[in-house]
Amino acid sequence: MSRSRPKVIRCAACEKRIPDHEPDLVLQDLDGGLPRFFHTRCGGAAYAAAAEKPGGHLLTVRHVEEMAN
Repeated sequence: MSRSRPKVIRCAACEKRIPDHEPDLVLQDLDGGLPRFFHTRCGGAAYAAAAEKPGGHLLTVRHVEEMAN
């Protein structure tokens, strides 16, 4: 029996792991591209990436507590 490992989410700016207990920013391309994840402390890089294509991205905050989402 093989164990499946949980998917490790890494920050698109600093490439460090985003732990499950930290909120993060999710940048989704409205043209159907893959979402990019950022630490909240790397928010400046997320805003810069969203500004590359105005109106073409959706930037949301994903909270740790499911009720807050």
